[in-house]
Amino acid sequence: MLIVTDMDGTLLDRSQNVSEENARAIKEFKARGGLFTLATGRMESAVLPYIRRLEIDLPVILYNGAKIYSPVTGKVLYEKRLVIPKEIWKRFISSLCDESAILVYRESDVFAPVRNEVLEMHERKDGVRCKDMREDWIDDPITKILFIAPRDKLEQFESLITTSGIRCEMVYSEANYLELLPEGATKGAALRELVHMLRIEGLHTIAVGDNGNDITMLQQADRGIAVENASQPLKEAADELTVHHENHAIHAVIHKLMLMEKEA
Repeated sequence: MLIVTDMDGTLLDRSQNVSEENARAIKEFKARGGLFTLATGRMESAVLPYIRRLEIDLPVILYNGAKIYSPVTGKVLYEKRLVIPKEIWKRFISSLCDESAILVYRESDVFAPVRNEVLEMHERKDGVRCKDMREDWIDDPITKILFIAPRDKLEQFESLITTSGIRCEMVYSEANYLELLPEGATKGAALRELVHMLRIEGLHTIAVGDNGNDITMLQQADRGIAVENASQPLKEAADELTVHHENHAIHAVIHKLMLMEKEA
């Protein structure tokens, strides 16, 4: 049995920590032969502290499905990338305001064209530091772009991307986060790839999430579980609901699995 969980709003509490209850449950689940890993929009450096905390030795899904990374070997096992035309870049930058930020993920690092309070709040949340964006590699392939802004502003970015003709995926990972990903890059597609990599006959997959970027993962898994605080579209896509992420949702999922195992 493999549990794949989202991080923000699912595994982590509002302080970006893994609760002792969740950590103990994961440890017990693994001791009983269960497999556990993460599927997140975060990049490598923002995930490594949690990988160490939970002693994860399976590949993890990063960048909302654009990359699968092995914490054991430190190697990228799977990756999709995209290229943004210069004229579209210019329109992105000209659309920025004090309430918005753009983060560009490239070669396991993150860059920003403009530094402001919105960007710095995200840096504190994810525990990362954005580097200054260089225009000389603007035509190079990138892993993803994250737009942070109020919803009406994000809808403007979404409309700009749609009319640009860029072959890509777009997903809201939080209410004020819009992510631009390579074509075919979803958590669901990455989960399918991960299962293929593991080559374990009869593997049963359970996915847990809270937002729109988790829908494809819950649909791909044998069983999809939404936390109580999940968005309505995700709840509708899930097979079942569990408790609020602040009430140790992963512990609740594992506890229910163990009860079902005992009854069986």
